[in-house]
Amino acid sequence: MNEQVTEGSAPSTHDAGPRPAAAAAIGAGLLAIAIAVWIDSTGLPAPTAGVGPGVAPKLVSVFLAGLGIAHGVTAWRSRGARLQADRGNHRSLAWVMSALIGLIAVMQVGGGFVLGAAWLFIATARGFGEAIRVRSVVLGIALSLVIYLFFTQALSLTLPSGPLERLLVG
Repeated sequence: MNEQVTEGSAPSTHDAGPRPAAAAAIGAGLLAIAIAVWIDSTGLPAPTAGVGPGVAPKLVSVFLAGLGIAHGVTAWRSRGARLQADRGNHRSLAWVMSALIGLIAVMQVGGGFVLGAAWLFIATARGFGEAIRVRSVVLGIALSLVIYLFFTQALSLTLPSGPLERLLVG
């Protein structure tokens, strides 16, 4: 094992990710997708001025290639390590899943993007150990509102609007 041990800590024996073979397979899959996206983006029309439609897919393919390489490095470094299975944190998983389901439910009943995304932020933060406080609620609503305004006003995209969005934007 080539793990760095800092003073007062021992290397973890718990599995924090996929086994080396799975990490290598995921990395290879990500690299294949990155190559496919890059090749596909070369067929898009060239820009007449400024940034063209092929830039975003190329950036995504570079990001995917980076993730693929990172998975390959992780697989290489963790080969031969004997790790114990991690049981996971089911309470945190339940909070994050309720965040996603809540987002869908709020938007489905007409609550709008801001309230749904605020719930997503609050419940996900709770799943990662943050207590639900006024700060989390205010941050969730503020970030959701900024995202809503950016997408609807700056990018002219449509997001589900509810009573809060209609009150603020019209």
